[in-house]
Amino acid sequence: MLRGLTNGNQQPAITVNHLTMAYGSFVLMRDLNFMINHGDIFIIMGGSGSGKSTLLRNLIGLNEPAGGEIFYGDQNFTKAGLAKRQEVLTRVGVCFRVARSGAR
Repeated sequence: MLRGLTNGNQQPAITVNHLTMAYGSFVLMRDLNFMINHGDIFIIMGGSGSGKSTLLRNLIGLNEPAGGEIFYGDQNFTKAGLAKRQEVLTRVGVCFRVARSGAR
């Protein structure tokens, strides 16, 4: 499990543990693990259909993961209700920015 303390005693801003994303029986991604520390710049890159948008939708609660957990600080985001999710996102100041390259 990746959850833990990093950068001295600072807890990661976002921790993803064993996240599985699926649409029905189609599993898009299985057992995804990563941490994002406060102040990090985190880039999600991949080809069309690779799961970038699905991952973001899971991170902000628009999609329910098929398995695994997402933590914001010490709050288990995947087990929280809608009101608690909105409170957590506001409290931790989560801001997602979408960058598009000029290449087509």
